[in-house]
Amino acid sequence: MEAAYENNARMSIREYFDTIFSIMRSPGRFFAKAAGETGAKRSLFFLMISALFYCSVSMAYFFENSLSMGVIMMANAVLMPAFGALVTFILLGMTGWARLSYARVFIVYAYASGAVMVISWIPGLAIVMEPVRALLVGIGLIKIAEVGKLKAASLVLMTAFMVLLFFWSAAPLVAELQKAL
Repeated sequence: MEAAYENNARMSIREYFDTIFSIMRSPGRFFAKAAGETGAKRSLFFLMISALFYCSVSMAYFFENSLSMGVIMMANAVLMPAFGALVTFILLGMTGWARLSYARVFIVYAYASGAVMVISWIPGLAIVMEPVRALLVGIGLIKIAEVGKLKAASLVLMTAFMVLLFFWSAAPLVAELQKAL
């Protein structure tokens, strides 16, 4: 019975909200249960629903229904967790702390980011919810990647540093490309 639930990528509205409440109420228990998921489809679906909600509410209230801004926000909402998972996956491989697939790392980032997106559209709360997202990712890494607390905290900090370093390095290149075009 449990395997049929884990392989089912579809999610009803009730399951979606139950997932959010489970993540926020008891993230350790949720991620321990999510460790049994066989693929990343369910977590990707959860992330997509959260991203759609986040973008639609943000566009309606702050960006005056700008379609281009909505597309950028949607891409950001989906691709940044995937990029963070990629950096963490690379760091896990480089450090040798855990051997797991990219899908398993993505599950952590998708659920953590999706749960936080529902709240972070509110002005002023986005900055507060980033440490919450980092905490959720850390708990997910402890439960799914089975690394220790110190290693999980190190991975979260190293990932944040590497992502910031990537964008700081890419900024001058983007500026030069804009001048060329």
